[in-house]
Amino acid sequence: MNRIALKEKAEVLAKVITLTAELYHDHGLNEAQIGLLETLVGAGIWYLPSSVELYSGYISVNAYLSLKADPINTKLVEEHSFPRKIAGQKLYTKEIVNKLNNKPEYLSELYENAFGKFNLVLKNENDRLKAFQKKGTFSTPTEAYAAAGIDLISFDKLNYIRYKKFKNSLKNKKKLIQPYEID
Repeated sequence: MNRIALKEKAEVLAKVITLTAELYHDHGLNEAQIGLLETLVGAGIWYLPSSVELYSGYISVNAYLSLKADPINTKLVEEHSFPRKIAGQKLYTKEIVNKLNNKPEYLSELYENAFGKFNLVLKNENDRLKAFQKKGTFSTPTEAYAAAGIDLISFDKLNYIRYKKFKNSLKNKKKLIQPYEID
């Protein structure tokens, strides 16, 4: 992961949060206005650098079985188990705003340890999760996955890296040295 880009972008986003925190907590805002601020901050998180380093080490059982049966046609989704809008809401808590005021790099830490982490799932599973990752319904990633009927299992990073290389070789129509198989 490009840590310099992460640091630079996270610092700017931390400043946006701290500068708009008073507005967010202004009792004159309605739910739609508060939601807009959460969405804007959540979108900012989406634009922070990503990489395989943020992979959680988990894959859904269905994605694993699909990958094992048909790696060519399996399309994995990097599903961020912590919804962006919820992350935006959490970043506006007074406790986190105070931490960001004193230590702007705290946002990078939150991103690397929670908000940027992703699991591997199938597209239809990602679609099912959306209903359980909304404000008012989301409590934890574990509960959201359980409510969507998605079980996660360990899938090491090396297998994921090999899968990505395999898919890139297919996309770029390069000759495959060997087919993709899960270790």
